[in-house]
Amino acid sequence: MFETWVFGDTTMSETLQEIVSKLWIAPDNAEWTPRTDTVPLDDFRRWSKSDDIEILGFTNALIVDGRFHIEPPLTPDEYKHFVIRYYERCLKENPDGEWSDSRYSAGSTLVNIFGSFWRDSAVPREIVKELKDWLGRLYIEGDEPLRTCIVTATLEHLFEQKRIREFFSVWKQHPVLAAAYKDACEWYWGGGVTPLGKPLSRGSNRK
Repeated sequence: MFETWVFGDTTMSETLQEIVSKLWIAPDNAEWTPRTDTVPLDDFRRWSKSDDIEILGFTNALIVDGRFHIEPPLTPDEYKHFVIRYYERCLKENPDGEWSDSRYSAGSTLVNIFGSFWRDSAVPREIVKELKDWLGRLYIEGDEPLRTCIVTATLEHLFEQKRIREFFSVWKQHPVLAAAYKDACEWYWGGGVTPLGKPLSRGSNRK
């Protein structure tokens, strides 16, 4: 069963604006220019502990922005923990901010993230299993709007891949998850096709 990741001290001394200013030259009504191409891992770790979902969204953006790389690089396990913490909040809270992802934006992005883990042979399979179990937990605990999002934004598109459908097939025996599995398969059965996401550089683009 999936275990909740416990972060350490969540005290944040920096505001979002201070963090943005540290990495960007950001004039009003003009294009932003990076101040640096390197984000220290310690900075990422500190920002990832914030309770401010906008700071989490900004931090998430840094991971996939090709103009930045985190040094030293994130490990797959550390990235997984951040994904679960940030995207669970987005899926549950459906924020409407400048940097944070809405529920359906988060759900669709998870297709790419799961796909990047799935296709990366260097990622331990236990990490992929933990993501599957996490999605299952969210579905079991979720209300109807959250369940619908998980199926239509994430699972439907993952299940276009035969091996991923098989990986989730244990859900068919679960009293709650069987419905999620069946509903998600209907997209594939109906001919839905979505390219599985490319591997992410764990190293964003502004919304």
